Amino acid sequence: MTTSASPRRPGPPVTAASRTSWPGALADRALSILLADVRRPRGPLIVAALLAVSALIALPRQWSALGPALPLVALAATAPVALIRRYPAAAISVLLAAGAAFMIFGRLVWPVPAIAGWLLALAACPLVLSRRGAVWALAVSELAVLTAAGVPGASPWDATLAEALAVVAAWGAGETLRARRRAAADHAAAAARLRDLGEREVLARERAAIARELHDVVAHHVSMIAVRAGTAPYAIDGLPGPGAEAFGEIAQQARTALTELRVVLGVLRDPGRASEAAPQPGLADVPGLLARARSAGTNVTSEQAGLARPLPGSVELCGYRIVQEAVTNAGRHAPGSQVRVTLGYQQAALAVTVRNDAPAPARLAARDPVPAAGFGLTGLRERVAMLGGQITAGPDGAGGFAVSAVLPAPPGAAAPAGPEGARLAGSIGPAGGAGPAGDQAGT
Repeated sequence: MTTSASPRRPGPPVTAASRTSWPGALADRALSILLADVRRPRGPLIVAALLAVSALIALPRQWSALGPALPLVALAATAPVALIRRYPAAAISVLLAAGAAFMIFGRLVWPVPAIAGWLLALAACPLVLSRRGAVWALAVSELAVLTAAGVPGASPWDATLAEALAVVAAWGAGETLRARRRAAADHAAAAARLRDLGEREVLARERAAIARELHDVVAHHVSMIAVRAGTAPYAIDGLPGPGAEAFGEIAQQARTALTELRVVLGVLRDPGRASEAAPQPGLADVPGLLARARSAGTNVTSEQAGLARPLPGSVELCGYRIVQEAVTNAGRHAPGSQVRVTLGYQQAALAVTVRNDAPAPARLAARDPVPAAGFGLTGLRERVAMLGGQITAGPDGAGGFAVSAVLPAPPGAAAPAGPEGARLAGSIGPAGGAGPAGDQAGT
């Protein structure tokens, strides 16, 4: 007959606390109870009450040199245990003073619960006092032991030696627990740093994968658009002048998109390094943007309020993108409308407003249906919120649409020249992806 061994149940994980010997684990548990959160002092109160009652019961019927003060000293040697966490210096001082009184004036009537309170106070010194205060408590306690040894009629030398060793042992237990807690905190911090590094590595791999997809798909098709638009005037005989100009604009826009796409790919591959080969657009490029919009049939005008001044690159890039997306979407979703762009240089901010009138009914009916992706307003809000600004977008009450943003730009906060300025501008990202909401939800 065969017998099968019963499966072993998995035990608890082996930790540093479980590997500690039982005296160390007992001291650790006792100190943990005493040093509980002050908002939940039930543990320290229970321990102090048990020690105090036990000490009073253990007092001899014949009082020693302490006389009638013996019960009060016994209470002073136990009751302050409940206050070690809330008032560490005062509680430990009272406990050590009561222990010294017992050693000097009533060693033979020193109850065991009072001795336990004295040892707990010594062990708590390294945990709740400053380094200097803990060392002073150790020195004063050893001095009390030596003083008690010189009192006439004191206990034999072996009792004094035991007390001196008990002081060192109790204080050392608290010091060991303090070191263990610090090591555990350092270990947790190191683990958190490792997790953070791991998450960054995963994010970097995801960014690299996105960059590869953009390069292989988007960049390829945009490159083909640029090539085909650039060669079309030479491949088509008798192409009218306006058609050749249109193909030229298409090729130029495709090359611009490729240039900005390279910046996006560089930021995705290495967010900490900005590309210097392709500087980011700014407010100085807004006139060219509006000229291209006019050539595409959008009736757009611009005006400036306030005196122009240098602004941080991130603010200029954000302002440019707001104008770009709002004007583009006005041309797509409100064809034939009048679009007005206003750049207001305020004392500590840049105000950008793009407003279009109601679209012409005939052109609105003849337009091709353009599905709204629904990400325009979200993209604008994220871009502006990154700079700590405010943005509103919606109908203006007269059939038109308005996008208004205020971007913080304190005086003297212009972006530095060189790579650092490019980095600040690149932190917003070159991609547009933002536009008005509703019927003008953006591309």
